[in-house]
Amino acid sequence: MQSFPDRLDQLCAARGSICAGIDPRPERLPTDMTRDDWAAQACARLAPQVAAVKPQLAFFGDRWAGVQGVAHAAREGGALVIADCKRGDIGSTATAYAEALLGAESPYDAVTLNPYLGGDSLEPWIEVAARHGRGLYVLVKTSNPGSRDLQDLELAGGGTLCERVARLVSELGEAHRGGESGRSLIGAVVGLTAPLDVIARLRELMPHTPFLMPGYGAQGGDPRALAAAKDAAGGGVLVSASRSLTHPWQGAAPADWRERLDAACEAMRIDLAE
Repeated sequence: MQSFPDRLDQLCAARGSICAGIDPRPERLPTDMTRDDWAAQACARLAPQVAAVKPQLAFFGDRWAGVQGVAHAAREGGALVIADCKRGDIGSTATAYAEALLGAESPYDAVTLNPYLGGDSLEPWIEVAARHGRGLYVLVKTSNPGSRDLQDLELAGGGTLCERVARLVSELGEAHRGGESGRSLIGAVVGLTAPLDVIARLRELMPHTPFLMPGYGAQGGDPRALAAAKDAAGGGVLVSASRSLTHPWQGAAPADWRERLDAACEAMRIDLAE
């Protein structure tokens, strides 16, 4: 069974390091389509062009069944599926979530997790992900402006809170490295909006950790942050975009919305390459 980071690495090498956020925003959909239908068709259009797609479960009413069309389209297009759910719980509840989202019947290849209940809240996810060849992305330094309220706090022992989380992610991931890439199945969410020196420091603390980097486009993330985020092998980064990639218009979707997705994806690919 090939590891999640190895599968992702191969796709990034072939297609570029783009993750398409599939967020069916009601006000931007075609007037004659449901959110589930649009999401499946948008994913079918983009999946052959990107390394991964990332449906935000909140936009599907947190109904896992509602994302089945996206997952099927991603499989047909050869892209990985990251469930953006930011789960975080303990004990048997964490195990139940993990089995549902990453177990044998799951359509997802990876999930996003909130680590602020501590390392034991991540352990059930790690066990299930390792057993089924899945991946995890733990929130370390998020892309929203309010991330500084907690994540940038200086600790009495030195460093910031997000640096402490980065150390935890790296420590937990060391036992789950392998394959051709040498990267861990435990990744980190690090916003493209973070200062370049912060990103460089987090990469220093997490040398073998895959980064998922939201914040491109509408949130104003700096593509130059990629240089600071790449690992020693020159990879290990996946850049996520939602509004600028999958809703590059205002109001209801125009008739040529599929072609606009193609154009937005190509523009992002060029931007990141430059």
